[in-house]
Amino acid sequence: MTGIEASTSPPPLPRWFGPRASPDDPAVSALIARVARGAGWADIGGGFNLNVRIDAEPPVVLRVHRPWVRRGRAAGLRRLRERLQRTQVRVPRPIRISGCDLLRVADRWAEIEEFIDHVQPRADEDSYVRLFEELGRLHTALKAVWEPSPPEPLDDHRTFGQLRYSAGFTRRRLGPRSEPVVHRMRQLTGELSKLRKEVELPCTPIHGDYKLGNAGELPDGSWATFDLDFARVRERLYDIAGSLNHVAQSGAFQGGLVGLPAVDLLEPRRLLDAYEGTAPEPLTRDEHRWLPGALALVPLHWAATAGLVGGGIREAESAMTAAEAWWSRRAELSS
Repeated sequence: MTGIEASTSPPPLPRWFGPRASPDDPAVSALIARVARGAGWADIGGGFNLNVRIDAEPPVVLRVHRPWVRRGRAAGLRRLRERLQRTQVRVPRPIRISGCDLLRVADRWAEIEEFIDHVQPRADEDSYVRLFEELGRLHTALKAVWEPSPPEPLDDHRTFGQLRYSAGFTRRRLGPRSEPVVHRMRQLTGELSKLRKEVELPCTPIHGDYKLGNAGELPDGSWATFDLDFARVRERLYDIAGSLNHVAQSGAFQGGLVGLPAVDLLEPRRLLDAYEGTAPEPLTRDEHRWLPGALALVPLHWAATAGLVGGGIREAESAMTAAEAWWSRRAELSS
């Protein structure tokens, strides 16, 4: 390979990133067989972790984490879920395996938790309003039981410096044709960074990825919360903005967003009202001012990390279109 060829080759993915675990991996397959003991099992999905429902009596879920999850982080989240058992928020209860909380499988940590039988809430107006009511209750419960806090996640993307690094990595990974969309990322990052310096935002323990796919309706009508992998302390508006973006992707907002379907159902204000009805405190003036920035920051992050998570230029462009659409509504959203 010549020097020119080497310089134009896309950079390799970070060694710590790693793919989702596969049940076909011999080490993972052996662990499934050890836990199942002849019972049936099924991969029940998950974008980052392998989640295997094992049809034992009672049924359990075997979770195999991505390589970046450290032992202290996984153990801390187990203790958090145990403390949440004392609240009105329902989360899966951790279960010990072979006398231990965690097991090492290849270069990953694995654990077992109870399987909560549930159905995913329907993607309709009532469910979205309920989702934000439940988010307020979850923030209340997390605030009550957070200490001692688990170690922060490795993949946090808290700073604008990390965002700029991710955009640069995506530019190198996707090649010169990605330069126009990366330029849009850098331009919007600069605008958001300027506004962020002008506001003070309260921080609190958050879920980190709260959406209908991480909620479940139980037979008695109550809801359970799943996937606390990204729980940490940061601006609570980050959680609210993430949930609003997932609703926007469904096309449920009145008027829609550029590049997303428009369905005359909801206005973001109604969902914010639902959240404030159950949250520890209402949103502050600065949180309202930062809301359009927080909303734009989520798809901007998706765009910037496209090269890291296996996306292409089209996915980056689509995410940037959503980010710019939120930002274009800043006068309306911050009022």
